[in-house]
Amino acid sequence: MTAVLRHRGAAEVVVSDLRDMPLSIAAASGATATVRADDSGAGAWAGAFDVAVEAYGAPAGLRTCVERVRRGGTVVLLGLLPPGEVPLLGNIAVTRELQLRGAFRFDAEFDDAIGVLAEGLPVEAIVTHTFSLAESRAAFDTAHDRTVASKVLLDLWTHA
Repeated sequence: MTAVLRHRGAAEVVVSDLRDMPLSIAAASGATATVRADDSGAGAWAGAFDVAVEAYGAPAGLRTCVERVRRGGTVVLLGLLPPGEVPLLGNIAVTRELQLRGAFRFDAEFDDAIGVLAEGLPVEAIVTHTFSLAESRAAFDTAHDRTVASKVLLDLWTHA
């Protein structure tokens, strides 16, 4: 997402995560800054952003997004939050006049993504592993470990 945002003209893209590996990928793919979400200095970003995207599906991430957007800013819920009730800082959303938007599934994004790739969007940092089809079990195991993998591909042309 970082590379696409930068490619499409975003002046600044700040990425926050609890792990170093996703932050290094974000930096390599165009983030202008990265911040560990558990860093005690992360609160300095309060009210700093026009838009915040919660992409992981974590209630703590949603809270961080609500706290970090400016008055009148937009919080996009992209990650699927866990089932059941999730605390929402509704009082902050109201008093700071925030817009909460949901984004689910895909439509024209695939065509846009292919177009951006054709324009030369760098993906080397994002694709962390490639496996042959015969190694598909290892590919899924690797993809499940977010400490070592970002995007894992199956190469259908290579035989193990």
